Amino acid sequence: MKLVALATLVAAFGSSVLAASGGSTQGLQSTECVAAGDASKNLYATKSEVKYAKLFTIEYHDSYKVVNDLAANGTYVLYQCGSERPSVKNADAYIPIPVKSVAAWSTSAAAFIEALGVQDHVQNLGTSPSITSACLQELLAEVIKPFDEGNSTSVDVQEQNNTVVFNMPGGEDANATNTAFSSEYLETSALGRSEWIKFFGAFFNAEERANKLFDEISSNYECFTHKANSEFNKLRPVVAWTSYAAPSSFNNNTAYWQISVAGYKYDLVRDAGARMLNTTSRTQSTMFSSAAAFLDALEDVDIVIDESFVSYTYSELLKNYGISGSNKAKYPWAAAGRVFRPDRIQSTAGGLDWFESPVVFADALLQDVIGVAHPKFAKSAYSPIWFRNLSKDEPVAVVTASNCTDMYAARKDPAATCSSIDFQSANPTDSAYSGVDVSQTQDLIYDISKSEIISGAAALRAAVVATLGGAGAALAALYVL
Repeated sequence: MKLVALATLVAAFGSSVLAASGGSTQGLQSTECVAAGDASKNLYATKSEVKYAKLFTIEYHDSYKVVNDLAANGTYVLYQCGSERPSVKNADAYIPIPVKSVAAWSTSAAAFIEALGVQDHVQNLGTSPSITSACLQELLAEVIKPFDEGNSTSVDVQEQNNTVVFNMPGGEDANATNTAFSSEYLETSALGRSEWIKFFGAFFNAEERANKLFDEISSNYECFTHKANSEFNKLRPVVAWTSYAAPSSFNNNTAYWQISVAGYKYDLVRDAGARMLNTTSRTQSTMFSSAAAFLDALEDVDIVIDESFVSYTYSELLKNYGISGSNKAKYPWAAAGRVFRPDRIQSTAGGLDWFESPVVFADALLQDVIGVAHPKFAKSAYSPIWFRNLSKDEPVAVVTASNCTDMYAARKDPAATCSSIDFQSANPTDSAYSGVDVSQTQDLIYDISKSEIISGAAALRAAVVATLGGAGAALAALYVL
């Protein structure tokens, strides 16, 4: 695999969309603790309204908020510091706000915190080698302490020394009294995942920042959707999200192949002016016990996005998928070399930004999927942010702390401004997708009822957790979607 230094992508990790930095109160409200006599006043004039996300809610009261993670069945009471702690039925944690010391186990939580520009409050981070943010890497080198993941006693102390610990369900120390679980990875829409910026913003009284950033993301996303579906209303290549798991002790030494049909991927593919390979499975992923059954489902696919939990070459992928020179022409995506992996941006340790920035910035993610589905969508040259063409051995960009210009600046949305892009329709006669039925705009449905299917995704989740340890629970959850 070729490696290159970060060039044009540096700006995506060091600039500030809000000009907020450590210590700045711009875009924050009720930044000071209150006296007991002031607690009855309405302290939260700016509120966040949840529009797209289905898995969290925020209820506002005069001096406290009730935040619910509906997927984790968690209720978190956020009360203004200095005020009397309210009593809320079935509360899982009472957390004084604005939070002053924060820990996060998942890389996506860290990305949301940095997007808000409040990383100056972070004391501890988990899975730190996987973090790709240049400025969080610099903070880890100078200020933030990684969790001592090899010592559970030490971890307990680190957690209790924070006002709040952000985690994903199934992660470390689920019994901590200051833990707030977040389930952004379970949202069924791309914008729903991004809207969790409001969930995190509530803990910092950063509703103004969260609302402003999400409004910009959603507006840009909708512009991309409108343009893509206007320009590509006929030419809609079929996209499949796939992965391969090699035989190991974690899966009874039995390989399996997977097609993901997660809801947010449907959104992205359709909104990009393409079609999704669908299966009749009611789960978010369909797992095949043989390469033959798996390949049968991919026979009419134009583009493959491989999310295998390995890093390998194109020839290795073809071998793992069961494709040789004799049958390669049977599969449009293999014959044309349209195989992509979302691993372009990595940390030195091989951590993928795929589990950080795209969760926050749905507009940038949609822009990238448009670039995969319609490579010549813009009249000017377009370089993908996260996807690289594996068949062309495109390089990865390794991010290091040296790429950071201001470690307390808010993480910038890497998306281009949609309104500034001059879209152009691809002519079917000139297109690489010569085998596409240009009259068909619906998803390609593959009937799995007679295929060799493995029920459930527990084996994959167990394999990732066993490989990475408890801190890998968040990654495992993402990989089975």
